[in-house]
Amino acid sequence: MSSTLDEAILRILPSERDAIAWLSTPDIYRRLEERGHRVGYVRKVLRHLSALERDKLVISAENGRELLWQRKPWLQGARDGMKLMGASEALAFHVLQQFSSNKLPGAVTRDIEPLFQAAQARLAQEKDDNDVYRSWPEKIASVDGTFALIRPSIKPDVFQAVATATFYERELLVRYRAAHKGEQPTAPDEKALWPLALVESAGVMYMVAQDPMRPPRPERNKPEWLRSLYRLDRIVAVRESGAPFNYPADFRLSKYIQEDQAFSFQTEPPVRLEIAFMDNTGNHLKESRMAKDQESRMLDDGRFWVSGTVTPSLKLRWWLRSLGANVEILAPESLRKEFADDYKKLAKCYSR
Repeated sequence: MSSTLDEAILRILPSERDAIAWLSTPDIYRRLEERGHRVGYVRKVLRHLSALERDKLVISAENGRELLWQRKPWLQGARDGMKLMGASEALAFHVLQQFSSNKLPGAVTRDIEPLFQAAQARLAQEKDDNDVYRSWPEKIASVDGTFALIRPSIKPDVFQAVATATFYERELLVRYRAAHKGEQPTAPDEKALWPLALVESAGVMYMVAQDPMRPPRPERNKPEWLRSLYRLDRIVAVRESGAPFNYPADFRLSKYIQEDQAFSFQTEPPVRLEIAFMDNTGNHLKESRMAKDQESRMLDDGRFWVSGTVTPSLKLRWWLRSLGANVEILAPESLRKEFADDYKKLAKCYSR
């Protein structure tokens, strides 16, 4: 037993302890398809089942003209898992379930669902060690540092289709409503995309995708494939094309986020930013720096001066504007003028 398909089949098959102890080959095929495994045809499943039976991992039984299949017993399901699971393991699976509900494709969550159930059952038991473990999830949380907006919801079928295709590296056909186009009377055209990654930023889920029709064109000063961000809540409809793709060797999500600054939006060449803070507004930069080469000192007028190399972007501007009149941009001159013009318009607006 070596293939991923073999492992998926073994996870699907029931054992003699289950209420439904046998599955037919077509039933196994359907369940594989539901979990995102594109098997293609039933005979392929039958060949794998026969090989697993030769390896003494599954057994078969005749039911008229069809074969029924069963996995040989092993650790499976909440009942058996609960007996062997310790409180620490149960807590780990419980927290994983809390924080991964919108991060994992159905192909994964369905496979480990018995472990989640076992964890809940283990923590529900009246045991001496359970109280402190059971209460831990109520002692941790994640809070956004900015004003919380009510984010648009993502259609569950859209998320699962995108997550499954990203997991298995399969091409998607996407109908996407871009924000700048506004409401349109007709559905957007279908576009082929290669899903490379899923990223959550400020409560919004994005797909990083490569356009297979836009390869590098060095002669036009475009040395890389076109890769863009697509908000999942703006996807009107999505389906798999049925075609796999070779994951690009030159793509690294960490580089795309940290070095390429993809999620800073509308980036410009780096500049040396100098700002001066009133009162204690900038004290947080003593612990959380705005740049690796950050320098700081107190000015003669009592303001806190900070300087560092940053990449101008929408996110940088949002941060500076959030500080209001408590910060003055000293350099670069272009950014200082931009903010001065904006504040003049704002003052005019509020002077009416």
